[in-house]
Amino acid sequence: MKRFGVAVLSTLVLSSAFASLAGAQPGDIKIIINGVTQQYTQSPVVSQNTTLVPLRGVFESLGAKVDWDSKAKKVTASKNDDTLTLNVGSKLAYKNSNPVQLDAATQIQKGQVLVPLRFVSQSLGAKVNWDQSTRTITISNQADGSTTGEANSLSSKPLTAPVTKVTYDTYYNDSLAYDDAVKLAIADSTTVKTAATNIDQAGKIMKEAGKNIDFVPAEAGDEASDKAFKGYAQTNLNYEAAKKNLDMTKEGIEYNVKDLYNKLLQKQNAVKLAALNIEDAERKLKVAQIKRDNQMSSDYEVTQATNQLTQNQAALEKAKKDLDSAYVSLNQVIGYKPEQRYELKDKPVYSEFKDNVETKVSQVLTSSTAIWLSEQKVDLAELSLKLYNFSTPGNTPYEAEQLNVEKAQYATEGTKRQLEEAVRTIYNNIKALESQYSQIQAGLVSARSAADMAKKQFDVGLATELQVYEANLKVTTAEQQAEDIVTNIDTLKLAFDKPWAMQGSSGASAQ
Repeated sequence: MKRFGVAVLSTLVLSSAFASLAGAQPGDIKIIINGVTQQYTQSPVVSQNTTLVPLRGVFESLGAKVDWDSKAKKVTASKNDDTLTLNVGSKLAYKNSNPVQLDAATQIQKGQVLVPLRFVSQSLGAKVNWDQSTRTITISNQADGSTTGEANSLSSKPLTAPVTKVTYDTYYNDSLAYDDAVKLAIADSTTVKTAATNIDQAGKIMKEAGKNIDFVPAEAGDEASDKAFKGYAQTNLNYEAAKKNLDMTKEGIEYNVKDLYNKLLQKQNAVKLAALNIEDAERKLKVAQIKRDNQMSSDYEVTQATNQLTQNQAALEKAKKDLDSAYVSLNQVIGYKPEQRYELKDKPVYSEFKDNVETKVSQVLTSSTAIWLSEQKVDLAELSLKLYNFSTPGNTPYEAEQLNVEKAQYATEGTKRQLEEAVRTIYNNIKALESQYSQIQAGLVSARSAADMAKKQFDVGLATELQVYEANLKVTTAEQQAEDIVTNIDTLKLAFDKPWAMQGSSGASAQ
């Protein structure tokens, strides 16, 4: 029966070597597992002279299965017949129910559980080395018989075919559903609170203005009565508009949260893909170096591969910064602290968009708050014209009052055209994205077939690890491109349903 293996403490010499890392800064330390440089959102850190590494990325790379219980804040890792359990914040772990004392308590940083590096050896029997000059931790699971690879061989080996594996797996203190994010944003919005106050204020003003209104004038009569009624009509419009403005403000927040939530999903995908591209570049660089050492190519190919790796590393750093910015943007809207991180629970699922654009245009033109308000202004201008008193000195010329009606009518027509154009544009954009999605799905069929063929060829020694990895990377890239399209469609569907919400989302999200 295959076991984890005992601690190989004699091979580590960790107590003095890792103590020298106390001055290191996050990001200074590099981890290489079985010959592959790892990319984590949280780099290794030093706490109380103990080096801490991301648990999931390291353990899974060494063949263990890792599960996370968010409520109990407990990690369970299993490999073969052995099971490990750890609790965040504790210095005690368990291996098959036997206690293991840790050098430092486990902790969470940037959504990842960090554990003492020595525990990798204690639990998995892995070989761990520290290179002080390059600040590099090298880990290999010797207990399983695997190695870091032969540096001077391009031939295929009878190993398990490599797969594209995202090293951006994280643990979170919390998770966030889209509906909950909307509720948080509405509760935290000062714009919503102001809109609610405006309703109360407008209602009080309308009530006061209506105290002296005894009848509805059919035409111009007593100047004071006409003036009072026009004033009451205006306050009544203000009150109704305030109520509709509150609804529209909430709808704008709903759209804004949808947009930010889905963009955050896309930024997470970008980080995952950037990490995979780095591993691809590292593999190509290794091949280029082997070919050069065997006089099969020149230094130029190595230089090109090195430059590509540098570019991919820069792309990952940018992707991480963009992801942080996406978190901050959503956090600002929902009232979270800028540094708070959480798992997004809702991932959009593709479904064909079947709404009829003509039907939606008709619905929008009859349900839009913006059109309603514009039409009410037409009614108010017509009321002023109906109650126009020719005998009152200093009045605005009657012809000018007529022009006010025309201006209000033009404004209403303009609002209708804008919303109709928005609906049609959104509809066309959704259909264009659906076309792209279909093309990607068709390409995925071919990519998956090619990846399957590469795996079979690898198993019989007809393909290299690099060829298998690149075939799988094409599949993963296409899958994430499809996911990004689905999130864009999801956002546009909400805009299609309420186009005025998209237009008012910026103002509605102001805090």
